[in-house]
Amino acid sequence: MTAAPPRSIAVFGDMPHHRDAQGRLHGLEPVVAQLDHWGALFDRMVLCGPLLPGPPPSGFAPYRTPGVELVELERAGGNDLRSKLAMIPRVPGWAWRTRRVARSVEAVHLRCPCNIGLVSIFSTWRAARYRYAIYAGVWRPYAGEPRSFGWQRRLLAGRWFGGPVSVYADRDPQRPHLEPFFSPSFTDEEWRAAEPVVAAKLADIAERPAEGPWRLVVVGRLTPNKNQQAAVRVLAAVVEAGLDATLEVLGDGPQLAALEALAAELGVADRVAFRGMVDLREVTRTFAESHIQLLTSKQEGFGKVLLEGMVQGVVPLLSHSPASGEISGHGSRGIVTDPERPDLIARSLLELVADRARWAAMVHDARAYTGAHTLEVFGQEVRNLLERQWRVHLPPPATGA
Repeated sequence: MTAAPPRSIAVFGDMPHHRDAQGRLHGLEPVVAQLDHWGALFDRMVLCGPLLPGPPPSGFAPYRTPGVELVELERAGGNDLRSKLAMIPRVPGWAWRTRRVARSVEAVHLRCPCNIGLVSIFSTWRAARYRYAIYAGVWRPYAGEPRSFGWQRRLLAGRWFGGPVSVYADRDPQRPHLEPFFSPSFTDEEWRAAEPVVAAKLADIAERPAEGPWRLVVVGRLTPNKNQQAAVRVLAAVVEAGLDATLEVLGDGPQLAALEALAAELGVADRVAFRGMVDLREVTRTFAESHIQLLTSKQEGFGKVLLEGMVQGVVPLLSHSPASGEISGHGSRGIVTDPERPDLIARSLLELVADRARWAAMVHDARAYTGAHTLEVFGQEVRNLLERQWRVHLPPPATGA
């Protein structure tokens, strides 16, 4: 017997938001694309998180969910001790407000790991009938992991949480409430639109000389964890091995100066283009013009940029993570590497360039995989997960996501 389905949901997390000149609410484009599919399943969706000053920057997009609401929380926190101490005065207000919002809806959606998420794990307990959480980080302990991340992972892994938790990891038979999930940012239409791009790319790869030219790309915020220095070292190694290769670096961050200095030191400054922060449309265009993606993060949850590249026929060389086997097809559509060994990554790249039949097979498998992981599939999988775990039957979406 199924229970009455919830018709209202609140989403808690530190997702930044802005309002445009017309008052429309904007969030990070990939997050908005996914939350719109959640909003389509409910009559009311309330977001609970920070509202930042100024117009929406590049990479932000408006919600299409009708009547989406925002209950503002003051932004605070960070992962070092000083930031945690500065956050303490905010916690009582976060706890009071998040519980008040949770009691005004029938279901809650917690986005972890983050400081607001940690508070909400406790403040929303028994405040709404249905609970759900997504842990969008690395579902395993690791050296240097913020202590609060480990706390959230252990709290969500416990059955006391009282709802399903989406994780980027394999299924755990001992914890059936943990649901392996994925993170797309492209539609069925966008996937189909890339078909001629991929066909042309496959023909080009088959005919292009071994030495190239080849275009490599790395996408992500420029931080020590994203480890773009390894990608720059890979470029230098394959150039030394005789490849005519270039590297596009999309993203900004505190490591820019160090990466520019490293490229100059290794003699490849003229082969590396630091493009800064760009929107999803520009990321897609760059992937369409690239051959190989490097994702050399030391720790990664679910690299949605990997799927975005695969859609455009870009084979990824990615770091090992709890989700890397699923994403790479254990070698059938991507190559899992050691982010601490740029020499081995370079060797894998050179081996791929030397084996065009393998390269083409990986592109075909990647296309098939991403075709089954679009935003439309995501929306249906959200419905399936909630109906299965909450034991409800959700009505058809009131609007298309």
